[in-house]
Amino acid sequence: MSRYGKAVLVLAFALAVAVGGLILTRQVIAVAGEADAERLSRAILEYIAEKNPRAPIRAFQKFPEVLIAEAQRANIDHCLVLAQAEVESEFRHDAVGRAGEIGLFQMLPSTATLFESTVGPFRRPVLKGQRDLGDLADPRVSARFALAYLRDIMSRKPSIKDALTEYNGGPAGRHPYYYRMVMGAYVEVLERSELRCRLQPAPKRLPVLAFLTRV
Repeated sequence: MSRYGKAVLVLAFALAVAVGGLILTRQVIAVAGEADAERLSRAILEYIAEKNPRAPIRAFQKFPEVLIAEAQRANIDHCLVLAQAEVESEFRHDAVGRAGEIGLFQMLPSTATLFESTVGPFRRPVLKGQRDLGDLADPRVSARFALAYLRDIMSRKPSIKDALTEYNGGPAGRHPYYYRMVMGAYVEVLERSELRCRLQPAPKRLPVLAFLTRV
């Protein structure tokens, strides 16, 4: 084999090794990403089970993935949305409010109807006779409609305080205390490092370091 042929062969071999290494690296990163996402989903389910021990976790399967994806679309911390669900329903997927609100995020069917063109159709509840809560009792469906509603409000009112207030009390914002309740729950969620909140609390300083910074 000529010197030129050997050089080509070595180059081809090096290229094959490099490409193989790149593919392997991507596969490793993909697997690591999937494992990381699985850990976060498990942490969210464990938090729900802790707050509502009676919650049928089977009903919440795939909810964490939807929660995270929809929160990203709305550019909101998924932990804040988790806190909102806790305030709205105490993580009871089959909760029914006095005005007919249904599900994890206590959506009115009439409100959800406004977003069918973007979220998709949903099965309506039947609250009289043979009781059927419909699709809004599915945490995944509830999250999709709730976040669509929040996105719509935030397109007009980018302040999260105003958005949450309108979500709960309508454009008139009849319940200003709602925001404080959600933020109170949010502060607690932020303490859970395993939930990977976007907003992380500042690390606590050691007493000596805190003293030295004041000197």
